Amino acid sequence: MKNSKQIGVVIIIVLVVLGAYQHGKLNAISAVAPAKIGVVNVTSVLENCKKHKQWQEKMQAEQSEMKTQLGKMEEELKTLETNLKLRTPGSEDYLKLLGELTEKSAIADAKQKIYQDKVNAEMQRWTEGLYQEMLKVVGDMAKEKGLDMVIADELLDLPSPSFRDFMLTIKTKKMLYYNTNYDLTGDVLAALDKAE
Repeated sequence: MKNSKQIGVVIIIVLVVLGAYQHGKLNAISAVAPAKIGVVNVTSVLENCKKHKQWQEKMQAEQSEMKTQLGKMEEELKTLETNLKLRTPGSEDYLKLLGELTEKSAIADAKQKIYQDKVNAEMQRWTEGLYQEMLKVVGDMAKEKGLDMVIADELLDLPSPSFRDFMLTIKTKKMLYYNTNYDLTGDVLAALDKAE
């Protein structure tokens, strides 16, 4: 009887050990392997790709043309202001010039605002499109290289233009260190330029 109790205890111990072993084996099989990670400096890619540089040149040409137009309007306004000073305040001539100056000044301000709104909208549309294109290139490259994830890194420019900018950068910058062997920025930039 004593032997049967001992055998029963041994069997229970063996079953517990086997159960623990099987449980550990299953957990080991289902455990996720360490992730393969890449890093990309998004700002560097967006600012330095050929497409962006070509777009910037186009925008600078438009800006130059708009500055010329606004410069002509500014000269015309200065001429009107000079002529207005030569008139007797309250005279018919003075009031006519004042009305013309006010109208042309309002038109110049409106044109400048319309142009600025247009530039802002184009910059947003362009950057969003280029960003989407970059995301596709990053996704394709990650699959090609067998990476599980790609993390964005942004360089911190020091000294910062202002304390507010510095604090904003600190609050939004999530990557503090990485081994540069994982940096895909140059590869992504080359692939994005090639995808033209």
